Amino acid sequence: MEQVVFAGQGEAHAVQITDEDGLRSLRFGSEERQSCIDLRQPQVLQLAYTRWMATALLLHPQPERFLVVGLGGGALPHFLLHHFPQGHTTVVEKEQLVIELAHGFFHLPLSPRLDIRHQEALHFARTEADGGFQVAFLDIFGPGAMAPALFDAELYRLLLHQLTDDGILAINLWSGDRSLYRQALEACDAASEGRMLSMAVKKRSNVIVLLFPKAVPTQRIKAAQKQSPQFQQRFGLDFPLYLKRLRRTNRAPILRTLFG
Repeated sequence: MEQVVFAGQGEAHAVQITDEDGLRSLRFGSEERQSCIDLRQPQVLQLAYTRWMATALLLHPQPERFLVVGLGGGALPHFLLHHFPQGHTTVVEKEQLVIELAHGFFHLPLSPRLDIRHQEALHFARTEADGGFQVAFLDIFGPGAMAPALFDAELYRLLLHQLTDDGILAINLWSGDRSLYRQALEACDAASEGRMLSMAVKKRSNVIVLLFPKAVPTQRIKAAQKQSPQFQQRFGLDFPLYLKRLRRTNRAPILRTLFG
């Protein structure tokens, strides 16, 4: 039986943390889980869409600088800290309460390899001076809906500017509302000038969109397909399946496929 271990109020929505069968989950005022972690193995990605987002890691030859926009319970930072011991992760989260809960309830460590910024996504993207990120993850949701910033091409454009030329931006979108999904996808397309790929998460309404600051790395994708069994063993993720879906989904330009 699910047990509530925390209930509070964030800036714009209720926040609840529950435990069930060894898993700790975070919700923002709805049934959908924003984050889920096994406290015994916090480096294991529990939610399907986070596992699919990790495909972006295969498309850079040696990623070491990561950006995570949207903290939740810290599932992706846990994963990155574990699998990239030489890497450095910057996290952007607009709600101080979420940051406190990630440390207090989801055991996100204080580490010199982890830099957490209490900032709104657009403000960070406009003011960050260093840049140089190689892989970025964008996952910002409210209660059962995509955050308004996901419909703003400026956010994607600014985040792409924060990447190295061979960098990748992985975005979690929701296709349950087709009209809103189209708006978000059009913003992605405008910001990247069409340098984008997508993967619909199997048996879910999540769609992972990959944007690139320069060119779609076709050679790197081919290399990743050949190396996917090794990557699968290293990360414990079904990368052969994810790359197969990536290849099949993007035979035609995404917008042409979506809008017919």
